[in-house]
Amino acid sequence: MKRIIALLLCVALLGLTACTAAGTESSEPACADPSTQSQESSESERSDESTVSEISETESPEPTTEPTTEPTTEPTTEPTTEAPTQAPTTAVPTEPPTTAAPTTPPTTAAPETYSESSKGYKIVTTNGLTYVDGVLVVNKTYSMPASYYPGDLTAECDAAYMKMKAAAAAEGLSLYISSGFRSYDTQDVIYNRYVANDGRANADRYSARPGHSEHQTGLAIDLNGVSDSFGETAEGKWVAAHAHEYGFILRYPKGKEAQTGYMYEPWHIRYIGTANSVEVATAIHESEMCLEEYYGITSAYT
Repeated sequence: MKRIIALLLCVALLGLTACTAAGTESSEPACADPSTQSQESSESERSDESTVSEISETESPEPTTEPTTEPTTEPTTEPTTEAPTQAPTTAVPTEPPTTAAPTTPPTTAAPETYSESSKGYKIVTTNGLTYVDGVLVVNKTYSMPASYYPGDLTAECDAAYMKMKAAAAAEGLSLYISSGFRSYDTQDVIYNRYVANDGRANADRYSARPGHSEHQTGLAIDLNGVSDSFGETAEGKWVAAHAHEYGFILRYPKGKEAQTGYMYEPWHIRYIGTANSVEVATAIHESEMCLEEYYGITSAYT
């Protein structure tokens, strides 16, 4: 508003100055007709108002805009969904590392050895056992290792004995076993007792040294009374005549001590122990030879 008033005053002053100057220079009276002056003045005022209006429009004060403070929106933090906590895992107890058991080196089987008897029968020695024509032979020449331990009569030997016993019983005779299987250690005790009583030379005639006894094979049986008189009994005579029919032979016949290495033992029978035991036993029985003679082998301690 103050600016408008100032402008109006300036315009009025400018108009007066112009009027004075015109009166001096022209021949017209200095002051014009009041109506004219009024009209000019009126036009001048309208012009001034127009100018003032333009000025006012142009220079209108800028509206003061109060600084708008934007509401600070606090960042909304989305609620974090906590991962479900897993139940504490219980560690599986680990077993202590197992220490491998020391491996026992494989036992290497002793190589087989081959030879022939004086009659051409094949002799094979394997793992400490000697077979002549497939028949296991144990005497003073051929021994057995202490570790050989069947534990009892073999199943085949026992079955054959039971048949023979039943056949004898059918004729009213009674057979029973006085001694069957013997281990290496048992034979050692028996033999050394005889040595202590009769001396080694005499003991060697009727008792086998440990490792040389047929009883360790599980194929030998001492029947009934262990004495020479058994050979004269009905049972002894029946055994001598029929044992081969069941796969047995009279192992130490009378008059064969030089070949077998042992005195006559009518109570001691031996099961051949092969698939054809009856055939082999029958052949030996009919030959009237002992086992050593039949196969052409020796029986002597070295």
